[in-house]
Amino acid sequence: MSEQALELDDVSVEFRQGRRRLRAVSGVSLRLERRRTLAVVGESGSGKSTLARGMTGLVPLSGGTVRVLGKEFRRPRREQRRHIQLVFQDPCSSLDPSATIRNSLAEPLVVHERLSKKDSERRVAELLRDVGLPADAAERYPHEFSGGQRQRVAIARAIATKPDVLVLDEAVSALDVSTQNQILELLGQLQREHGLAYVFISHNLGVVRWIADETVVMYLGHVVETGPAERVHVAPAHPYTQALVSAMPVADPTARRGRRGPLTGEPPDQTEAHRGCVFAGRCPIADETCHTTPPPLVAIAGGGTAACHQVTGSADIHEGGTP
Repeated sequence: MSEQALELDDVSVEFRQGRRRLRAVSGVSLRLERRRTLAVVGESGSGKSTLARGMTGLVPLSGGTVRVLGKEFRRPRREQRRHIQLVFQDPCSSLDPSATIRNSLAEPLVVHERLSKKDSERRVAELLRDVGLPADAAERYPHEFSGGQRQRVAIARAIATKPDVLVLDEAVSALDVSTQNQILELLGQLQREHGLAYVFISHNLGVVRWIADETVVMYLGHVVETGPAERVHVAPAHPYTQALVSAMPVADPTARRGRRGPLTGEPPDQTEAHRGCVFAGRCPIADETCHTTPPPLVAIAGGGTAACHQVTGSADIHEGGTP
């Protein structure tokens, strides 16, 4: 049996809004093996980034557990944080503009590795080489680099502590297509060389299909579908996933025939309790049961699950509960 690099069990994250509570993430469970890539997709507001911050300890959990290499990560200590690192969408906001790249890369080495100055300089040179940047980049500042180069620096800093899990929160979405491809190639190379497990947060299903092994689809803080990335892309089971796939641009106009139209309506208020499926108000095939009863988790032919009353799968995994 493959070793689990990351395990989430019934993870929830809530924020206070005055006297009300907004549940940004609700009961998420997932597994990620070493050297594998798990993509988390969904539109803006689906809870992807909050989940990323919850699993890395940047926001407190209101429920559930996170385990990295089998050890609980709820209130991570310094020695635990080195095992899971986060790469943000905008490297400009995560890199100190007043610090050289050398100092930015050396900081986690000093904090976690307690390396000497000589060893730290050697390791900085190795990190720059690993992400395809020249050695003299160490003496430059973030504003002297392009967006793709800054993201390479951010990745180098994230792998400085030799983590087991790398969480990439929209790490390529702000880059042009050619630069995206270069960063994705780099991530593949680093995964092969260092045995990394990736959680890849994205709204771009085309990129996800290329990089991911498994896909988790989120809507309003809930997981609505899981499965192999190719199956989710080619044969989406949940109506929300089908809407996401239908919204992808295609070069051939005839390929759009038969696709679902754009979603209508507004997402429900996340500070209010939901009696049925959270997607029912926007679902084109919802019936009365969808509005009143939580959907079952249904096993899907081809792998994965979907939380939907209308999906015909191989078996119901459980009744009356969201995943």
